[in-house]
Amino acid sequence: MGGFRFQGQVGLAFLDVRQKSPKYIETLENHLMPFAENIGGGRNCEYQHDNAPTHTSSATKNYLNSKNFTVLEWPPMSPDLNPIEKLWGIMFRKVYENGGQFYSVNALKTAIESAWYNLEPEILQTLNMSMEKRVNNVLLKNGKTLNY
Repeated sequence: MGGFRFQGQVGLAFLDVRQKSPKYIETLENHLMPFAENIGGGRNCEYQHDNAPTHTSSATKNYLNSKNFTVLEWPPMSPDLNPIEKLWGIMFRKVYENGGQFYSVNALKTAIESAWYNLEPEILQTLNMSMEKRVNNVLLKNGKTLNY
């Protein structure tokens, strides 16, 4: 699991199992909250995640509300509007560039961490700044999928 904003990215979390609300909240507590505190005191943050049941559960909503996070309403099935999806594509290309092959889970995790923590700030900034254009393009296409 990962996240980012204009100023940088959240510490990467490798998830071993399908997450239920308590585990998702623990992941948020251990990764998102330290990031939010570091970049702005964690006050009045806006957060965007998809509509997975774990994300929309009452427990998750209550937790984020208690931390003064505003969760942006997001349409279902809209990966073209979610900048993290574009970032995962960039990460995939970085991890597997030059025909990279990994013969252990640890080697793959190390490559993923290296790619994540060495992302150029301009990539994150460009993805953040692309959101207004993405939303406008979806409106122009009456909600149809974009080619991002």
